[in-house]
Amino acid sequence: MLKANKGRGSFEKDKPAIVTFVNRNTKETMFFVPEHLSGNMIVDKLKNHISEGSEPIIYTDEYRMYSKLESAGYKHEMIDHSIKYVNGNVHINNCENRHSLLRIFLQIRRGVSKHNLQSYVNLFQFFFNIKLITHNPLEIVSQVINAIVIFLHFLQHFKNYNFLKIFT
Repeated sequence: MLKANKGRGSFEKDKPAIVTFVNRNTKETMFFVPEHLSGNMIVDKLKNHISEGSEPIIYTDEYRMYSKLESAGYKHEMIDHSIKYVNGNVHINNCENRHSLLRIFLQIRRGVSKHNLQSYVNLFQFFFNIKLITHNPLEIVSQVINAIVIFLHFLQHFKNYNFLKIFT
């Protein structure tokens, strides 16, 4: 019988972590696949995605690396899963829900390379977040086409580079 290794995965162990941010107000979800997971990386990502002047409450599990959040000035509440999973408004069920959906999405693609994982996660993130905005299939197709046009416009600026010649 196969046994999973204890502890959290890492990029080096070919089991990269996937960090999930969920805005509880908008339900917008963001995923990150860091090569080196650390409290400083979490703080840096939060700085890039939280509006200046806002004072969000960051909810996490008991993982030690989240201790950096308070020293970085964030209000931080955590839930200890060895005791319970919810304590009033303190829980990470939204993140766990997104991971259960992401896991199904990735299982269908069997054997995603850790080097391509961020791209697959970005694709899932895009479709998940666009579904929050609309359930209209035509609007979703329109958003996808718009994203492709923006991407192709971006590539147009770099068409002189050899590694992008396959796209032109």
